Amino acid sequence: MGAKRSLGQNFLQNSGIVEKIIAFAEIRPDECVLEIGPGKGILTHALARQSAHLTAIEKDDLLFERLDGIFKESDHVTVVHGDILECDLDDFIRPGIKIVANLPYNIASRLIIRLTDYARQITSAVFMVQKEVARRICAHAGQSDYSALSVLVSTAFTPIPGFVVGPNNFIPKPKVDSQLIKLISKGTTLNKEDARILKKVVFTAFNQRRKMLKNSLLALEGIDKDSFHEFARNADIDPSMRPQDLTPEDYLRLSLFCKR
Repeated sequence: MGAKRSLGQNFLQNSGIVEKIIAFAEIRPDECVLEIGPGKGILTHALARQSAHLTAIEKDDLLFERLDGIFKESDHVTVVHGDILECDLDDFIRPGIKIVANLPYNIASRLIIRLTDYARQITSAVFMVQKEVARRICAHAGQSDYSALSVLVSTAFTPIPGFVVGPNNFIPKPKVDSQLIKLISKGTTLNKEDARILKKVVFTAFNQRRKMLKNSLLALEGIDKDSFHEFARNADIDPSMRPQDLTPEDYLRLSLFCKR
């Protein structure tokens, strides 16, 4: 059963790496786990042994049928056929859940940003992602890798970098290194409107990361120079700063004033 490039599939084949992922995720026997993109199931079997209940969501038709057949007699493993980017996450994310996934590179950023809306329910999430993406997620203000992704993740989670996994541990071999990250929930979630405005402010700022905020954020609807300077003053933000200079907390304050 070959990998499909269109789905970004690179199947983990090293059981030693699986053991390290399980240890990094710190799953207790009484906890429920959501696995995204189980693929051929090397991680799925380990998660099933370690958790009270495992839900695995697989988009690939053939891989779903294969996994569903393997676990159909299990009373604590549920295999779901679906696209995690299109699924209603309310059906799968319950308070206290932990998420573990070897994510396809082509959906990692979009999915992780989507999960920030569910941070209150999620205890922690462990993801295998492209090393470059891991660096962006874990970057701090002022660092070269700091990005919109860094800001949005850090408003909801505390990111912790894990170990690096080389291409030889996958079939087919990716062209770059992968890395584990752990996202520990801060226990809070913005309401939908506040989250929407935060994302809009952050993406607008980083879309022109070389410009000062007093210029880049004028692209926001309904914002002119006078109103922006008022928002910035009230939020205690220097308008001459650039996007990479603001902390996630700065962006939260600024977005709340922009809302007004």
